[in-house]
Amino acid sequence: MADIPTFAIIGHPNEGKSSVVATLAEDESVRISPVPGETTRLARFDLKAGNASIIEFVDTPGFQNPAKTLAWFKQNANAEDNIAQAFIQQHSSLSDYRHDCELMKPVASGAGILYVVDGSRPITSSDQAEMEILRLTGKPRMAIINCKSDETLYLDAWKAAFRKSFNAIRVFDACGATFSERIGLLDALKSVDQDWNPSLQKAIDLLQKDWARRGKRAVETIIDSLEQGLRFSKSKLVARESDLELAKPELERAYREGLEKIERRAWNEIQRQYRHQALKISIPDSSILNENLFSDRTWQAFGLTGKQLALAAGAAGAGIGVGLDVAAGGIAFGVFTAAGAAFGAGAALLKGKDLAKLKIKQIPVGGFKLQLGPNQNPQFPFILLDRVILYAKICSNWAHARQNRDLSISDENLKEGSSSRWDAKQRALCSKVFQAIRKERNDQLETLYPEFKEVLSSELERNPDH
Repeated sequence: MADIPTFAIIGHPNEGKSSVVATLAEDESVRISPVPGETTRLARFDLKAGNASIIEFVDTPGFQNPAKTLAWFKQNANAEDNIAQAFIQQHSSLSDYRHDCELMKPVASGAGILYVVDGSRPITSSDQAEMEILRLTGKPRMAIINCKSDETLYLDAWKAAFRKSFNAIRVFDACGATFSERIGLLDALKSVDQDWNPSLQKAIDLLQKDWARRGKRAVETIIDSLEQGLRFSKSKLVARESDLELAKPELERAYREGLEKIERRAWNEIQRQYRHQALKISIPDSSILNENLFSDRTWQAFGLTGKQLALAAGAAGAGIGVGLDVAAGGIAFGVFTAAGAAFGAGAALLKGKDLAKLKIKQIPVGGFKLQLGPNQNPQFPFILLDRVILYAKICSNWAHARQNRDLSISDENLKEGSSSRWDAKQRALCSKVFQAIRKERNDQLETLYPEFKEVLSSELERNPDH
């Protein structure tokens, strides 16, 4: 790994070192604990672009004896070319310096230093000793202020202290950093040491290309789930006419569950694409994403207004008829409460969001076949699209240090979904795509998809609404 940049993440115990490593390396396997001193041995984590390692981060133990270690460094500051290596040689057999020797190993081997502190607390004498030790190593170093609370009273004092001992300072929220903020930190590292520029720039370029590839895969996943959802139906066979009424609730439940499985599969695939494979993102009950796909709240937060829907359909040349009233009117689900189905024909249940068509056909050999769906509501595909886009945007910016945390979304920012913010041309394009999906016009989709993918890609690049 000598050909890739290597950085030792150093700091006082429980300052967020492991959180910084997890987020920068995009590695959810990094052990993060609120208990001080959990890291006792070096742990190496590679940031990868595809399968290629591009930067190595070394998680180190906290200082064990900063005051005594500093005293030794001061005594030997002018006597040693590689003072970190000399310190290890003299103290490796002493248990009181086990952690100090361990954290100096990557420094002695030429790693750059990223010193992490919790900027929401005051500076202590131990902090000052650690800063001076790192200065005396003579290695290029950046200070990272990772505030673990909203307290900013001590921030200026930390910055002033760091200016005396470090080549660069960066405020960085390891649990909330977006991709662009991570790129910003890596870009700032180039100014710490000119010799790092070529390798760091190469790593940044590879990472950005890999991120673009992930975005394209996420768009493909979104489109695939949209196709499945708009074409989804559920059927059931019954032997007698008297069994029809009993079969309807079961069919409705199976239809709902099938659509939810399609949606969840897409969410899981998007998590995988953004390297959140082991993390189980917990969506709290209060989150809009935890609402049923057909709940009133979901349909109030996502989709288009009645006017937008009518204009989009008109521009796309798709008549929506009574669907416009459906989109703007009542929104109770109750698919089977609107009307009874006619044998051998389709009964469109036109109450609220219910444009899911129930068909009941008498089978020549005996019995009846019930089929629910595909859902024809003109608003429905916009709801599907808005929900999966929101999940993808949040997941793509979900810092890997945010382990065991709820995915929380503020209601005040969800008065409209992504699609309602698009311009008339983009919404008309969506209507054309939805119509072509429903009618399985693959030749038309082949023409429409390039522009549709550009719309989705641009939307994913925006910050999540939370």
